[in-house]
Amino acid sequence: MKSLCRVPILAVVALLALVPLLSGCLTKSTTVGDQFSGRVIVATSPDSGPTTPAFDIPASLSGQVWASEFPTKDTAPAPTATTAPDTGDTPAPTAQGKAGAQLSFDHLSTGQFGQLGAIVAAALPDQTATVDMKVTRSGDFVRLRGSAALAELDQKTSYLAITVDFAGPVVATNGQQTGDSTVTWIPAPGQTTEFNADAEYADPATAAVPSWSWFMLLLCVAVIVFIAVAAYKNRDNNPRPGRVLKSKPLPKPLQKVADKVSKDETDPEAP
Repeated sequence: MKSLCRVPILAVVALLALVPLLSGCLTKSTTVGDQFSGRVIVATSPDSGPTTPAFDIPASLSGQVWASEFPTKDTAPAPTATTAPDTGDTPAPTAQGKAGAQLSFDHLSTGQFGQLGAIVAAALPDQTATVDMKVTRSGDFVRLRGSAALAELDQKTSYLAITVDFAGPVVATNGQQTGDSTVTWIPAPGQTTEFNADAEYADPATAAVPSWSWFMLLLCVAVIVFIAVAAYKNRDNNPRPGRVLKSKPLPKPLQKVADKVSKDETDPEAP
């Protein structure tokens, strides 16, 4: 009786184990998606003020966003604008002779990336400056759109550079494309600069769904086969009412004894 009760219990346990997998793995993931890395440099000339720029990183981004002094011995060369802003004879922004801070970010989600604009704006010497950055996805295209309003910053003493690494190749941008998937913007102080970049690659949140579908299909088949085999091995072999059971043949030595006894009973006068 215990073995008979074990089969439905195993079936229920197996089906309950599949519920979270079926509900989570076969649908688009809400925790895995587009991720972005890169760095931001904010620097000023020593004669622009008594303090140098610094980033205030919220605790929610600690571990994925960190700040360091700029420049340092280990700091890579700062990007330099290839074209001067449209302001007459003013030279293009450069980090040479300036000091400040470098913010690095690694594998930020779309929502986390959208928080960078406010962090960068707060580090700028002008409290009226604003920086906005956000990314959206449409099919296989990831679009970054943003702007930096730096009207009150001095073009000679301020420097801002934003570098973003995408998870796939960039197909269009108004920034400096320094690699297949890397774009740098150097907004000119004293004006508003627009950011845009389009990258093309499959959505990581759904790229693994086909393989998960096959895995879940095989897992479901394995569970069904297991339940069927367990049910067959533990089936009820007791005779049902009205059922005639077939007797099993006796071993030959016992069969000879049984035949002799039967013969003696039917023919008492036999020797």
